[in-house]
Amino acid sequence: MVGEGSRPNNLSVTSLLSACAQLRSLVHGRELHGYAVRNIPVLDLRVLNALVSMYGRCGRFAEASTVFAGMGNKSVVSWTCMINACCENSRPAEALEVFNEMRLAVVKVDEVTLLAVISACTKLDCTSELGEWVEEYACENGFLENTRIANSLIHMHGKMGRVKKSCQIFDSMSVRTVVSWTAMIQALAVHGHGVAALVRFSQMLRQGFWPDEVIFLSVINACCHSRLVSEGRRLFKSMVVDYHITPWMEHYGSMVDLLCRSGMLDEAFEFVLAMPVKPDPVIWRVLTGACRDHGDMNLARKVMDHVIDMEPGHEGNYVLASNLYAANENWGRVVDVRVEMGVRKETLRCSTALSYIEANGEENAESFSTAQHQ
Repeated sequence: MVGEGSRPNNLSVTSLLSACAQLRSLVHGRELHGYAVRNIPVLDLRVLNALVSMYGRCGRFAEASTVFAGMGNKSVVSWTCMINACCENSRPAEALEVFNEMRLAVVKVDEVTLLAVISACTKLDCTSELGEWVEEYACENGFLENTRIANSLIHMHGKMGRVKKSCQIFDSMSVRTVVSWTAMIQALAVHGHGVAALVRFSQMLRQGFWPDEVIFLSVINACCHSRLVSEGRRLFKSMVVDYHITPWMEHYGSMVDLLCRSGMLDEAFEFVLAMPVKPDPVIWRVLTGACRDHGDMNLARKVMDHVIDMEPGHEGNYVLASNLYAANENWGRVVDVRVEMGVRKETLRCSTALSYIEANGEENAESFSTAQHQ
């Protein structure tokens, strides 16, 4: 655009800053900021809002605050951008301070702003008093009738362990979506109310809602936390057979975790081997930890073979294997594993050196070797 002689204006700079924010590209964002200051006589409110968002997303809270403080007339979007910048940079107290300043400035709070405030409370594990204050504000200003706000409050209280409060908000809702049911089931699941989560899931199905991947993950996790093995198996089968949903790796992981927590290690091992997709290292490590906790060394050896074959260069796998054998007082295997770890590390170092020499020439080999030893 610039090469063809067109000069970017406020609108195009705003769009470009939005792209920088999504990419978290501070370098390009600063270049655009400098370009705008040099080439646009007056930066309008859209550009300034975009700058606050960009700096916030890129972790430069001081710059976001400076731009925000320099604004003249701030719109509701401006205040929301600053609240989000606080949230992005783990500053929940300051997010609430900005929110209070916004109210004192008699700027009308909208749904987006309140969602940002609730998100700050949820993501940053704020205190229950703060959660109560936010809910009270939403109630006093008629926001509880908004389904998105109610869903966020259910999720927020669930994260804080206030499951009873989540249930009260959910039961008072006149309009519910699948997101509403998911938030409610997640709140129950995380805090060990597995049976109650299953009851809510059954209610959801009776009311004609079609479950998706996320809600199945939530309800299987509920079974996992409460060790409801039969129910978990039934749900996993129903997800695939009745609803034709392709399981995510997280679904498989939750099933393995459920079986391991219930002491069904052999079944968990067979489940992993029968997976239609290649299990990730996390699943194998869950199974390894369960073997250690239950003292099943025979199965542990089989599992560790899979773990090391999958990630031969991951030092943590050898440490895990070493600790596992040490817990069983098999000191010979402890030594073997540590020797193998040393051999693998040396092999990896030599392989890296060879690749470097091939790419840069033999004259750089000596300097590379010196750096490696240092």
